[in-house]
Amino acid sequence: MSSLITIKKNILNICLFFYLLLTTNILLGSEHSDIDQQLKTADGIRSKNPAQFKKIINKLNSNKKTLTNEQVHYLNYLIAYQQSITGKLQEAIIIYKNIIKSNASIELKFRANSSIINTFAITQDWAKGLFHLSNNVELIKQLSNVEVKQNGLIVSALFYNLIGQYELGRHYASSVLTATKDARALCLANQLILEAKFKLKQINANDIKINQAIDLCVKENEIIMASAIRTYLAKFYMNNNDALRAKELLLQTVNLIEATNYTPVIAKYYSLLAEIYFKENNSGISAEYANKTLIKTSSSGNSKPLILAHSLLYKIELQNNNHQKALKHYIKYAEADKAHLKNEKAKHLAFQLAEHKSLEQKNQIALLNKKNDLLTTEQALIHANAENTRLIIMVLVLTLSVLTFWGYRLLIAHKRIKELAEYDALTGIYNRGHFTQVANNAIKYCQSAEQALSLIMFDLDHFKNINDSYGHACGDWALKKVAEVCKSIGRQNDIFARLGGEEFCILLTSCDSKAAQLRAEACRQAIAEIITTDSGFEFSITASFGVTEVKISGFELEQLLADADSATYSSKHAGRNKVSLFQAKTTLESAALDNSQNIF
Repeated sequence: MSSLITIKKNILNICLFFYLLLTTNILLGSEHSDIDQQLKTADGIRSKNPAQFKKIINKLNSNKKTLTNEQVHYLNYLIAYQQSITGKLQEAIIIYKNIIKSNASIELKFRANSSIINTFAITQDWAKGLFHLSNNVELIKQLSNVEVKQNGLIVSALFYNLIGQYELGRHYASSVLTATKDARALCLANQLILEAKFKLKQINANDIKINQAIDLCVKENEIIMASAIRTYLAKFYMNNNDALRAKELLLQTVNLIEATNYTPVIAKYYSLLAEIYFKENNSGISAEYANKTLIKTSSSGNSKPLILAHSLLYKIELQNNNHQKALKHYIKYAEADKAHLKNEKAKHLAFQLAEHKSLEQKNQIALLNKKNDLLTTEQALIHANAENTRLIIMVLVLTLSVLTFWGYRLLIAHKRIKELAEYDALTGIYNRGHFTQVANNAIKYCQSAEQALSLIMFDLDHFKNINDSYGHACGDWALKKVAEVCKSIGRQNDIFARLGGEEFCILLTSCDSKAAQLRAEACRQAIAEIITTDSGFEFSITASFGVTEVKISGFELEQLLADADSATYSSKHAGRNKVSLFQAKTTLESAALDNSQNIF
């Protein structure tokens, strides 16, 4: 009897245990489902309701231990976004990179990588942005979520437009049009496409797609995007001598964009209106809008509206005989314009380096494929003819012939690929990619050996005029001749390269700045003495030189190049055909981005 009671008690305990286990799982499942909903809610309101977004994030972060692994990754992504919008960009990048390295879903990794691209656009770190952009191209192939994919395509289009690669920007934005019917995404894509077309001069003001895009954005309450399109259209009118129509368009909608408090587009409105009124000889209203532009761009560094505003105020003050104020505006205009040109150059160089790396990788892959094909052929021949000695001997002879032939072909191909990868095809000196590799090795050696090292950078003066006046063939002759005379002056171990266009660079090991200045002066004189009649035309060639050394700029190649480039600009501003030594100084420049927007 007691045994029966014991058995019943055990059965009852087992049933109670399974009941509690089932109840706990149901509660946990419900809790996790609720957390998923909170994460999605926070994601959806992050740009519309920042206060509520922060409240949800803080609450979830305080109960992080109860979250699943994927929920933690999602929360970290939203925390990184919160860091970025409060200006803590480096902290945000670290979190995004940790998500990419984790076991998070491919969609979340893609979003994190897209956010990194957008962050590097804000900090104007174009090279790193392009690196992560190439990662997005690989990740997007694995995506199944259409919304995440279209957001990534828009980020890519935005980044390419920012660095001036408008054909690529239009390509990625056009991909969104065929991939989604989401009205907001279509508004963003159309804005980026129209921006690219206006910049490429592939559209006219009567194109019905312009008004269609504006109407779509207005319908979605995307006033910023609609206003951005209007600025492109207004600038088009002005370029076609229709300032009145541009003024009407801007004045009709200026109140709408002012209500958004979105500084970049408001500044564009004000600067365009200032320019229009100046052309109408209405200096008072022009100055009013120019000063409004300065207020809006006080922290935007080298934006185009800031440059235009200082330029107009300089001209207005000059007309009013306020020479002191005019000089102040001119100085600020010159500083902003120089910084803007430097940034544009940095974009171009970053894109060139990215293209060079891509070409180098393709060449390496092609070479490996040829080697694999050769090995496959050899193995197939040996296996197929292994049955008897006579056939084996024939196969060996044939294989030897094939190996010799392919070896010769590979040798020729290798030499050709090496030449393409290391030397500039026109001048025969190092190209930028190989110069970077060799120069870095030379710098490391000089640093460890405590030897002097200097860098000369020079740029041909008014080279565009040579191409425009005598043709590109004459321009190519001039570039080759400059490389020839400068190379004849140098030492055997000097590292001489063409960085791109009409820009050259010489790295001098065991050479201080005084010796480098003498070398630069010798090159300057040699260039100026070039007789151009052999080209079929008679013209003069001069160059502006910038010099620096490691005692001034340190042992980092990027800094040496930047300082030498700055000295080159000093030579150009001093009248060209001169040699300038870089003088170190401290400047504060804002890292804010012209026309950047943290959308995702």
